[in-house]
Amino acid sequence: MVTSGMRKNKLLYITFLLLFFVSCDRNKIYEKYQSIPNGVWNTKEPVKFDFEVKDTNELCNLLINIRCSENYPYRNLYMFMKTTRPDGTRSIDTLEFYLLDVKGKPLGNCSGDVCNNQFMIDHHFKFPQPGKYEFELKQSMRTDDGNLPMVLDVGMRLEKAGSKKQ
Repeated sequence: MVTSGMRKNKLLYITFLLLFFVSCDRNKIYEKYQSIPNGVWNTKEPVKFDFEVKDTNELCNLLINIRCSENYPYRNLYMFMKTTRPDGTRSIDTLEFYLLDVKGKPLGNCSGDVCNNQFMIDHHFKFPQPGKYEFELKQSMRTDDGNLPMVLDVGMRLEKAGSKKQ
């Protein structure tokens, strides 16, 4: 027989567990996802992220998150990343990520038919200047129509790297 006191204790326990898991991500500085309409990412439709950097002494890690279908049709994903710094200077990098192994098995953490992939872009670095940084990510796969199917969300994460440089 379940008493109201036991229900209250169970509810309190679940609440504490949820708070514990939410508060465990103390390293996160910024994390955001952009949904890809209809799961088809066109090369002419970049995703954009921007955030304010205040502490230029903090060691950081920059990561890209890709959420895709386990039926993603290619082994890899090429992207261009354009970075605009607070002083207006820009840089463009070409990135390549592997989403499937050589046998076609997804490399990310999959649940159902959705796979989450996280890729380190830069680690243990300091931002050179305070202010607003803008990042623009464009898929650069060579498809006939510029469309890349089975990509659901693209995200960016900035996190504290800790005090040791590896």
